[in-house]
Amino acid sequence: MNPRARSLLILFTFVLLLASNAGGCGGSAYKSAAEAPGSAESAGMSPMMDPASAYEESRGMPAPPPGAAPIEAAKTEAKEDAGDKDGKAADDKPAASKPATTWKRSQLAAHSIKVEVGDNESLPVRSMQAKVMLDGFMARVVLDFVVKNNGPRQYEGTLKLRLPTGSSPYYFAFGQDAVAIAGDAVPAFFPTERVRTMGADPIQIRNDRQALWQGVKEARMVPKEKAALAYTSTVRRQVDPALLEWSGPSIFNARVFPLVPNKNHRIVLGYDVPLTRIGDDLEYTFDLPDNVASKAIDIAVTTPQGASVDATPAAKPFQDTTRKYYRFDDPAAKTIAIRVKKPAPAYVVGTDAPTGSYFAADVTPQIPASTAAKGRDTALFLVDTSLSSNPDRFNVWLELLGSVLENNQDTIKQFNVLFFNIEQSFYKPSFVPNDATNRQGVRAFANTLALEGATDVGAALVRATKAPTSASSYDVFLLSDGSATWGESDAFTMVRRLEKTPVGSIYAYNTGLAGTDTDALSLLTRETGGALFSVTGSSEVKQASTAHRNRPLRLVSATVTDGSDVLFAGRPRFIYPGQTLRVVGRGAPAKDAALELKLDAGAGEQTVKVPLGQPISSPLAIRAYGQVATAQIEELAPVTEAMSKAYSIHFRVPGKTASLLMLESEADYQRFGIVPEDFAKTIKSAFASRVVEDSLSLAAASIGNPKASFLRWFDALPTMTNVSFSPPPAFRQALERMPEQSFRVDAAPLEIKQRDKKSLPKAILDELASHKLDYDRISAEADRRRANASAADALKALSSLVEENPGDTVLARDVGISAMSYGLSADAFHLFRRVATSRPYEPQTYRAMGQALTRLGQADLAIAYFEVALAGRWDARFGDFRKIVAVEYFDLLQRVISGSLKSSIADFAKQRLPQIAREVQIDTADIVVMITWNTDGTDVDLHVTEPGGETCFYGHRNTRMGGRLTQDVTQGYGPEMYVLKNAQSGQYLVQAKYFASDRNRASTRTKVSVIVIEDYGTQAQRMSERVVTLAYDKDMHDLFKIGRKASTGPKPKPVLQMAVP
Repeated sequence: MNPRARSLLILFTFVLLLASNAGGCGGSAYKSAAEAPGSAESAGMSPMMDPASAYEESRGMPAPPPGAAPIEAAKTEAKEDAGDKDGKAADDKPAASKPATTWKRSQLAAHSIKVEVGDNESLPVRSMQAKVMLDGFMARVVLDFVVKNNGPRQYEGTLKLRLPTGSSPYYFAFGQDAVAIAGDAVPAFFPTERVRTMGADPIQIRNDRQALWQGVKEARMVPKEKAALAYTSTVRRQVDPALLEWSGPSIFNARVFPLVPNKNHRIVLGYDVPLTRIGDDLEYTFDLPDNVASKAIDIAVTTPQGASVDATPAAKPFQDTTRKYYRFDDPAAKTIAIRVKKPAPAYVVGTDAPTGSYFAADVTPQIPASTAAKGRDTALFLVDTSLSSNPDRFNVWLELLGSVLENNQDTIKQFNVLFFNIEQSFYKPSFVPNDATNRQGVRAFANTLALEGATDVGAALVRATKAPTSASSYDVFLLSDGSATWGESDAFTMVRRLEKTPVGSIYAYNTGLAGTDTDALSLLTRETGGALFSVTGSSEVKQASTAHRNRPLRLVSATVTDGSDVLFAGRPRFIYPGQTLRVVGRGAPAKDAALELKLDAGAGEQTVKVPLGQPISSPLAIRAYGQVATAQIEELAPVTEAMSKAYSIHFRVPGKTASLLMLESEADYQRFGIVPEDFAKTIKSAFASRVVEDSLSLAAASIGNPKASFLRWFDALPTMTNVSFSPPPAFRQALERMPEQSFRVDAAPLEIKQRDKKSLPKAILDELASHKLDYDRISAEADRRRANASAADALKALSSLVEENPGDTVLARDVGISAMSYGLSADAFHLFRRVATSRPYEPQTYRAMGQALTRLGQADLAIAYFEVALAGRWDARFGDFRKIVAVEYFDLLQRVISGSLKSSIADFAKQRLPQIAREVQIDTADIVVMITWNTDGTDVDLHVTEPGGETCFYGHRNTRMGGRLTQDVTQGYGPEMYVLKNAQSGQYLVQAKYFASDRNRASTRTKVSVIVIEDYGTQAQRMSERVVTLAYDKDMHDLFKIGRKASTGPKPKPVLQMAVP
C-alpha cells in the first residue's frame, strides 16, 4: 500500500463500540422482567453451538453499546456449557454461587495498541498509565502512552488503539517527553498520591503534565472534511499535525506526526464510556494490552448509596469521604474489573459554565408485561458471517438463532437463514418447518462456513426482500453488529429500500461486543416497527429470545421535574416492558426527582413515574447529554448540518461531523479556514429536542433518498473542500431532471464458489481467526481464488482487509482498484464513494466513480461525477488531471449521443460534447495509456517505449512518432496519460517507474492501475486493464506490451463524425 495514503488509512483505529453510551448513538434496549433461570436450558444454552467452538464467559467485557441496557440477569446462573464430545448438554444444576457474567472476547480486546510506521514496521510502546474515574453509570478515562521512535528516521505514525464499547474520545494531545530515558528503561509513572489530585478536564490534563512534556499540541474540534484536508496538506509540508477522526461505529483513526528519531513521545487520550449493567450490578472493565512494556492503572470510584464495591484482581483501596481509590501496577491479569453491587438509583448532574446544567440517568420503567397478538408465522434470520463475527460473535449468533427458533415454536412455524458478508446465500432454496431436524441442520451447516469478508448490511436487506417464500410478509431477525463496512452505508437508505416489500419488523440484538453499530441497529429496528434487545451474556439469551412477543407501549411524552429538553438515546418510539432507557436533559433535578412518562398501549394513555434517585455531581453529565443530542441531530443530516456542527464541536463529540485535529500554529488553522467558533449561544437557544422535532418534518422526503443526498452533497462541496467549483450553468438543472433511480447503485449478487472452511488453506483460516492479517498473504490468497474459483471469490478475500481496517481510505481505494480490474464495478463504486465522503478534496476519486458507473451503464450518475471532477479548481499537484478526465468523459458523452448508453439527460450530453472536445483536442487516437495509483505522497512515472526504441517519459514528453505525455505527478495518486495519434507497426512497452515513496513512512504498498485504450474514439475502440503492485526493491515495473500492425485499409470510423474545434 502507499505511503502517505497508507498513513491516511490505517491510522489509529479506535474501535469503540457504541453501546450503552451516554453519547447515545445507540438506541434503548429491552430488558426482560426478572426471571431467574436455574438450568442450562432455561438459561438459553441451546444446542445450536458446537461444544468445541463454544465461547467462554468473562467478567472482563466492555460495556454494552450506548443507550442499550442489558437484559436483567438472573439471580442464579446456569452451569457453564461443559457438553461432552457428542454435544450433549451438561446435567442441570443450580448455580447460585456465581454472579451473571458477560460474553468473553477471545480477540480484539480493548486497549490493544500499535503504532505503525509502515506495512510491516511498528514502534515499541514503552508504557501506559490510565486514570479512571467512575461516577454512577459512566466512566472517564485518561490514557498516557509513551512511544519511542528508536529508528534513524522521522516518521508519521498510525496509532491503532481499540477502545471499549460505547467510548467517546474528548481529548487528544501529542508531544515529546521532556525527560530523556536511557536505553530501554521504562518511563516513570505518576505516583498514586499524585494521581488522586490530577484532573480529567482538558485544561487540567495539560497542566498536570507540564513538567513532562515539551512541544505539546492539543487537538481542536474541527469539521471533519476540513480536518482531513488540513492534516494531509500539513504532513506534506513536514510540520507537526495529528488527527483523530471517526471512521465507523465507535472506530476512530489517529495519526501523529512527526515521530522524531531516538526520542520518546507522549500521546494522551481522554474518553468517556458507560459501565455494563449486569442484573442489579454495574461493572467496569479495563482490558490490559499485552504488548506494552509496563502498565499502571488508577481507578477512583464514587461509591453509590447502599452499594458495595469489589475489585478483581483483589486490591485494598484508599478511601476518602466520597471515593475509593484503587491502584494496579503491572497486574498479571488480562483484565481489571470493578463491580458496583446493587447501587441505589442515581443520576449524574453537571454544569457547563457557558450553557447551563445537564443531567443523565439510566432508568427502567416498571411496565407490566403483556403478550402481543400472535405475529407472523414466517421468520427470516440474517446471520453475519463476516470477519468481524470471527469467532466470538458468530457463536453468539448461533445461540440466539437456536434459542429464538426453539422457544417460539408455537408462533414461528417456518424459517430460513440468509448468511451474509459481501455476498448473500440462503440456507435452503425455500423456507423449512421449525422442527428439531432443521434446527440441527442449520447449525451443522453454519459451522462449515468460513468467517471472512466485509459486511454488506444493505445488500443483505435487499436480498431479504426477495426471499424464496409464498408468505406475504415475514419478520427479520438481524444477527449482526450492524456495522456496514461494504456497500451502502446509510441506514435510512436501507430502510427506504424495504418499503412495499414482504419484510415486516426487524429485530436485532446488542451483544456489547466491540464494533457494534448501535446507531444503525436502533434506526433499522425503530423504523420498521421492531426492536433492539440487549444480550450481554448467555444467561440473558432465553429471555431475549421471546422478548419480541411482548406488547410495546407507544411513548407519547416525557418530562422531568426541574428538567427540560429531555432526550432518550436512540430516539425510541415504543417502550417494551423491562426496557432500560438512557435519559438526558437540561437542568439540575433535585434529589428524588422523577421521570414522568406518558405511554399509550392502544386503550388510552397511562402515566408511569420513574424515580431518578440520588444526584452525583460529575462533568460526565455534560458530555452524556452532548453525545445523545449530537447523535440524534447527526442522524438527520444533512438537514441538520449546521446544528450537528454546533453540538459536536461544543460538546467535543468526534463522529460523523467533527474530528479532533492538531496543527503546528494558529496560522495553519487559518490557512484552512479553521477559526475558533463559539457555539454557546446556539446551544443555549436551540434545544436538541426541538431541533430534532423540527427537522423530522423537513427531512421526511429526503431522508434515505439518494438523489436528495447527492444534491445536498454537491451543493456543500465548496465548503467541504475549500475548493471553488464552476460547473456549467445547465448542470444543476440536469441533476434535478434525473430520476431517483439514477442515483441508486446496486451490486449484482456475487457468485461465490468457495465459502466453506474446507476450501480455504489452514494458514488463511488461522490468520482470519487471529485477526492478524498480512496484506501480502491475503493478496496472494485473492490471486489463488481468482485463478481457481472466480473474481468474486478473490474480492471476498480482499474485503477482509477492509473489514479489519474500516475508515482506511488507502486500503479502500486499493481494493476498489482491484474490484474494477475484476469487472465488479458496483462494489468498486461503493468503496470509492466512502473515500470521497471522507476525502472530498481528492479529485481522482470522482474520476474513479465515473469510470465505475460508465462500466455499469449508469450514464446519468457517471456524467454527474465526471462533471464534479471537471468543475473543481484542484490543487496543482494533480497535474493534467482535468485533461485526462476530459478524455474519458468525452468517450462517455459520445456513447450517450450515439445511443449505446442510455441517459435521461441526453440533451445535456449533446450540449456538453463540443465543450469537452475543446478540452480533449483529439477525436481519435491509436493508443491511449492512463495510469493512476492508490497512495498519496508517492511518485510513480509512466514510461512508454515505442517500436523505434524512443521512450516517452517525464524527461522526454514528446516523441518523434507523435507520442505525448501529460504533466508529471510527483506527490501521489496520478493520473498520468500517454496519447499516440498515429501508431506505427511494432511493439509498445508500457512501464511504471517507482521513483519515490512517502518519506514519512517506513514502507507502504503502492498499487498501479493501468488502462490501455486502442483505437480511441472509433467504432473499433477496445480497452485493456491491469493492476500491478509495485515492489519496494524494484524501480521499473512492466505493465503492458501492445502489439500494433499496420493496416492496409482505411482507419476505423469515429463514433461520431464530428470535427474537433
